[in-house]
This record gives sequence, C-alpha cells and structure tokens, in this order.
Amino acid sequence: MPDESSSLLPSPPLTPDGATGGVNHRNSRFSLTAAAGQSAAAAILVVIGLTIVFFNTSQHDGSASSLLGYKMSGNGKKVLEKSLNRLGNKYSCEKDDRYSKVTLKRAYELPYAALFQDQRGQKKYEASDVTIVGDEVYSVCDNSWAISRFGKSLLPFNEENVQVGDPNRVPDEDSGYEAIFHHEGLFYVVRESVYHGDHEERKSASNMGEYHAIIEELELSENDYTVVNECRCEFEFEGDSKGFEGAVGFPDEDDVLYIVGLCEGNHCSESRKNDVGNGRVVLMKKSEDPEMTQCVWETVRVVNIPPSAAFLDYSAIDITQDGRVAITSQEHSAVWLGQAKGIDNGIIDPIGFDFEVKGKVLQFPKDGGCHTIYCNIEGIHFMNDDMLMAVSDKMKSKGRQDFRCHDKDQSIHAFVIP
Repeated sequence: MPDESSSLLPSPPLTPDGATGGVNHRNSRFSLTAAAGQSAAAAILVVIGLTIVFFNTSQHDGSASSLLGYKMSGNGKKVLEKSLNRLGNKYSCEKDDRYSKVTLKRAYELPYAALFQDQRGQKKYEASDVTIVGDEVYSVCDNSWAISRFGKSLLPFNEENVQVGDPNRVPDEDSGYEAIFHHEGLFYVVRESVYHGDHEERKSASNMGEYHAIIEELELSENDYTVVNECRCEFEFEGDSKGFEGAVGFPDEDDVLYIVGLCEGNHCSESRKNDVGNGRVVLMKKSEDPEMTQCVWETVRVVNIPPSAAFLDYSAIDITQDGRVAITSQEHSAVWLGQAKGIDNGIIDPIGFDFEVKGKVLQFPKDGGCHTIYCNIEGIHFMNDDMLMAVSDKMKSKGRQDFRCHDKDQSIHAFVIP
C-alpha cells in the first residue's frame, strides 16, 4: 500500500512552462546577444513564476505558507518528500485515483451563528475545540468564556442549543480556551498559554519561561457554570501563541486523572515550530501536596507524536476509550489517525502511554477546483467508529487567508471516515 502519511502538501513548481530558450538565428553575429537576452528573459520568467506560485500557494491553499524555507528534520523530511513526489508540482484531485481513500466525506455542518436563538451578543465564534458527552455536544471558543451546548444533529435555532455561562465573564479579555473534555461530572477547559508574572516587567523583560497553560474545572448547570478549581500547568511555553491546543483526560487504575496536552508547535516551541514532524504531547497529573499554596498540573513526561504526522502545526486531539487517536492540522487541513499504547477501556498506564508508529493522514474535503476550504480546523472528536465531528475557527483577516476559507469558518462539521 502506498504511503498516505501526507496527501496534501503541494510543491510549487520551480520553473514555469517554456522557460528555456532554443531559437535558431540566421545571423550568427547576433547569436551571443540573443542568447544573453534569452537567458535574462528566462531568469525574469523564473523569478516571476516563483513569485506567482509562492503567492498562489500561500493564498489559495489553506495548507498555506509555501514550503520554501521551512526546516525539516530527518524522518519528517523523508515523509514530506514522499508526499511531494507522489503529488508532483501540479496536484489534481481529479487525477488522484486514491482521492476517495485519503479524503474525509462531509456528512453535514452548520455555522455557529445558526445554532442559537439567543446569540448572547456574540458576533464571532472563534471555535477551538469540541467534545461529546452522551447525546450532547460541548464546544469552546477562544474569544468567549461561555460553553456552547447543542445536539449532535445540529438543528438550527433549536431552543436546546445554548451558551452556558457569561460570554464576557472577564470583561475585555478573551478566554483563550483551546480545549475541553469531560471527566466524572466536571468539564476541564484549557487556556492555551497565560503570562505569569509582573505585567509591567513583561513590557521590557527579555526573559522567557513565564508562560503556562491554565486548566479550569467547571461544573455546568442548565444555563451557567461554576469554576470549581483553577490550576496552572508546570510545563513552560515560550509565549502566549503556541501553547496547548488540545487536551484529553484519562484516569489510571488508582483513579488518578492524567491529562494529555497537545502542543500546537513542533517541539512545543515557537522558535522551532516549523521543524516538521516533531509534534509533542505533555502528560500531566495534578499535584496533591497539601503544602502547596496553589495547585499545579505537574509534567509527568513529554511524548513524541510519530513523524508520519508531518505537520507544521497541531490544532486538536481526541483519544477514544480504546486508544484510537485523531490529531488535526489547521495549516494542512488534515487529520492524522493512529493508535495510542497504554490506554485500555478508558484507563491509562502513565508509564506505558505512547503512540504506535504507524498512522495515516486524511485530508479534509476540497472544493471543485481542488482548493483547500476547511482552512481553520481547531477541534476534533470521534462521533463513532466511522465519523468525526470538527469545529472551525474564524478565518484570518487582512489577506492572510484566501477568500475560499470564509465559507467554512466559525462552523461545526460532521465527516465520514473513508
């Protein structure tokens, strides 16, 4: 079976068609001048071609950002090269005879704006994660402090679709919620990376390592929630934009809860984020030391994501009770499906937890022109063995993403796994 570990990283052509010369000249005395002129013209065409291709690749493809200049390490580079060789310079969905085997099929979807009868004053929904508990779906947005609750059928303007809690719980501050999961009656929501320290010193200080994720434990009622606990994570980030982007939780055999936090950047780093195929998750458990003045989610260990997930970013994670894994990439509009070791019937072995090396990458559906349209996938959850639910963030403004990204942003989607 051919390697399908990445089926969507188009390689920009390095030379435009017809860039070489080859004109015969009657007068040999003009041949040197003509050749020089042709060389100059060819060089100009190459530069123009590269410029156009670079623009088109970064603007028209949600996997965005041309691969030129990206640093790729050993295994990740090999996987990437295989995918580029398979696709060639002019990838065509129509000509890919395995398209249906490597592409999720859209089942149904709905924008957040069509979910609620009462919008609670919200005009944007920067969706960041989703989880399913029973027949109800719960979702968070990183611009809101409310928890969205709605049915799996995604019925528009249904009275049971509500925002639980005050969207403006902390005035003039976004929640930074990037993950949500449920365990024993509580919802755990993760604030991606929050500055801990003197905010006046922050303006001039060059020291790093003052950024930590915060995990809130929420008890939900019909229309509101109570913050039962709030603990920072021991793991340090380099800044506030590349922290934990997803999380799941499992108890061990002694009923001690462990959280698996997904780092957004490769190496859990901002400075090394483009070192493709070096994804990481952080395994944590809460400190129970009664002498501690504040609770802390201590780092147990850092676990590598297999390099077959050769992504530039990691935007969401879900792991089922039997260890089936889904990890998405916003940049590549793709999901890696694999298997975790050390999880059995919803119980985690913190020492044995790891990922199986083998996995496959599926792409989200393209449009009729083979362009990326699911550009902002930020949440993922298994609906059952054959389907996934995902949520999409708001598209990037000021021309940072192509207009095609607009249609699917700020929405909830259900997909069928091929």
